[in-house]
Amino acid sequence: MEIEKAIRKQKQSNNIFITTMLLLFFLLPIIVFLSGKTQFIFLLALIILELLIVLGIIANINNGALWFVCNNNRLKIKTGTFRNENLVLCDKVVLVHTEHCKEDMEIIVVTTVKVRNKYMKPIIEKNFLRKYPNVEAYYKKIRKVSSNNIYYYTAIKKGGLIKYKLLNVIYVNCVKASFTDDAIENIKISRGQKKI
Repeated sequence: MEIEKAIRKQKQSNNIFITTMLLLFFLLPIIVFLSGKTQFIFLLALIILELLIVLGIIANINNGALWFVCNNNRLKIKTGTFRNENLVLCDKVVLVHTEHCKEDMEIIVVTTVKVRNKYMKPIIEKNFLRKYPNVEAYYKKIRKVSSNNIYYYTAIKKGGLIKYKLLNVIYVNCVKASFTDDAIENIKISRGQKKI
């Protein structure tokens, strides 16, 4: 399946899920009150169900939320419901890696600069390489070239299949970056050269 079609299907399934949850949210209280079951235990169960429905809707929206814009060598990425913003300078990106595939794909961007960004974490080699073992060979090559630099990374986990579009934007704009084999395979999917 092509990525554009997969994104449309994902949006459609998210809309169906939210519509169903909203329908349940409004129908459950009506059914409880029409049936006359207004005892404390039924009302407590209703309140708990309503809270779970609201939490499910918020979690669904939060996992699918991803906005990004690339202007003047700056890539602004906003993820989640509360729009946590990452700012990445495209010419400072040295490595891009992806873990997993499809909706669970995680994009790891390694840069040499942290620009007003609280979501960029400094790389502590042991922890970073333990968390992402497939990056080790690429990271060591970069480290050989300039061992004096401090590197930072950010991981983009939210956004569903829209992350493929973000990966394509990163590929086009971050010309100095190295891409791992996993990232290249996912870039082929994002460009329509390979199907999901």
